[in-house]
Amino acid sequence: MLGRVLNVLFLSTHNSARSIMAECVMNCLGAGRFKGYSAGSFPSGRVHPMALGMLQKQNYDTSQLRSKPWDDFTGAS
Repeated sequence: MLGRVLNVLFLSTHNSARSIMAECVMNCLGAGRFKGYSAGSFPSGRVHPMALGMLQKQNYDTSQLRSKPWDDFTGAS
């Protein structure tokens, strides 16, 4: 199991703040052992500006964050 990256999916309704923040923090603190993702059942289509601001204030990379549906992770097309 050494060297294996574990995927973690954070789910929420709108995928605009808390789950996005969890994804971002997991990717930083996971240090290559964990890969964080987030998704929502009814995604808002945007990341809440206050969530982005808080993450940026703490020097997290927010460049790849986006609100996305959980269908992106089910393999459904």
